[in-house]
Amino acid sequence: MDAFNNNDSDILDAIEKNTDFLLFTHCYPDGDGLGSILSFYKMLKNLNKNVYAVCSSEMPYQYKFLSNSEVIIRSIEDINDNKKYISVFLDCADSARIKIDYEAVAIKSEKIINIDHHMSNTYFGDINIVFPDKSATCEIVYLLFKKYFNEKIDRDIAEALYTGILTDTGKFQYSNTTKEVHKIISDLLEYEINPSRIYSCIYENEPAGRFRLLAIVFKRSRILKSNNLIYSYIKMKDFNRLNLPFSANDGIIEILRTAKDIKVAALFKEVKKNIYKVSLRSSDESVNVASVAEIFGGGGHKMASAYVAEGDLKKSVAELDKAISNNH
Repeated sequence: MDAFNNNDSDILDAIEKNTDFLLFTHCYPDGDGLGSILSFYKMLKNLNKNVYAVCSSEMPYQYKFLSNSEVIIRSIEDINDNKKYISVFLDCADSARIKIDYEAVAIKSEKIINIDHHMSNTYFGDINIVFPDKSATCEIVYLLFKKYFNEKIDRDIAEALYTGILTDTGKFQYSNTTKEVHKIISDLLEYEINPSRIYSCIYENEPAGRFRLLAIVFKRSRILKSNNLIYSYIKMKDFNRLNLPFSANDGIIEILRTAKDIKVAALFKEVKKNIYKVSLRSSDESVNVASVAEIFGGGGHKMASAYVAEGDLKKSVAELDKAISNNH
């Protein structure tokens, strides 16, 4: 863990000297958010700590195979005590990403630890372990565990960490798939996890309605030649009519991204009336979609980012197209 600064020893001190922990990951969690929170949960349990894992959104069906996924609670209001906790934010670029009252979290917190790999991180923690050059937050968590708690790593932890790295590297296809990533994966395989099963649960576990959703997205897709931008959208009524959870959109943006000669792909997903969660992907190194997302209060990585758009869809698309032009 030589690439890390001295803050990781502060985490060791916080873990060894405290008993009670709150873990948070962002709303609408992905594999990295869930992999990091569940691996941290199991590690703290292995260390005989009292720990709660919190995520304000429902558990995506793709990740219900992960051990301890059922322990995640939706709100800190479910914790009825006057204890002070060490709060650990995992895979959150800023404190607002958890969609839980941050002041309420701060009141319950003795100290806040921020572990993340997004370049847009706001360093909101008392301790910040932020490394944008890492493929996933799970990669950072693995290095932390390997350095200080190697003997406590078990199969559940390895499976969760593998899941986070698998998904945030785009199945080991993105440019963040380094030789260090493959070394970590090799280490995780020593714990007898089943890569085929993990892949199947995440990517080959779709409800029938998902294919109808894909057809809707493809039918609505449009290409704006000005920036070689392909975009589409999903309305709340689409999820409801097809009886699908919001997480059924997972991975669709990656399909849009594969269109030939496209530089940017965008998928607008309605979460409330005229409020859209926008996922961005770039297929061109010259387009930094993290910079684009930051214009709208979002963030992420150079080739994968997200933000929230409010208002008319047509206007939001035009604003995105303009932002791409200004950042190209």
